[in-house]
Amino acid sequence: MKHALIALLMLIALNSIAQSNAVAVSDSSKFQLKWNQPHSPLKATIYSAVVPGSGQIYNRKYWKAPIVYAGLGTCIYFISENTKNYRFWKNSYIAFNDTDLSTNPTGDAEGLSSNQLDANQLYYKKLLDISYMSFLGVYALQIIDANVDAHLFSFDVSPNLSLNYTPVVSPRFTGLHFTLNIH
Repeated sequence: MKHALIALLMLIALNSIAQSNAVAVSDSSKFQLKWNQPHSPLKATIYSAVVPGSGQIYNRKYWKAPIVYAGLGTCIYFISENTKNYRFWKNSYIAFNDTDLSTNPTGDAEGLSSNQLDANQLYYKKLLDISYMSFLGVYALQIIDANVDAHLFSFDVSPNLSLNYTPVVSPRFTGLHFTLNIH
């Protein structure tokens, strides 16, 4: 509890230091400044949310757009297939349990019990739910990817950046020594 209290106080102190250097800007001009940047993360996020993959194209990562379309297309395929199977097993379950003797399950459902039909229906319902969640996950991931790529668009990846490590052995401890060189 004592360590949690100390960590909380440190976070509050860091937050107050960071806030003291803020520049007062009106809300409308803040939006305009962000939107009119040479390479805006806000633009990339909006583009990607409206048309999936367009944020990646805006960030000039053209190779990512087909991956986005393949991911979303795969999810749509599984949504379609699982919807078709779920409806088949649901209709078979209803046909088996209704009072009309002229309606009987057909195809793969013929000869199965009510419990088996219900289990198959629930199985495909679960797969359908997973397919929808996967679609939302891929959609959200491509929006996040476009935003992060836009933030890192002007990041320097020159060969002058290096991280070196060397093993250190001393009487007190054994470990690694890291050195970051920025030129």
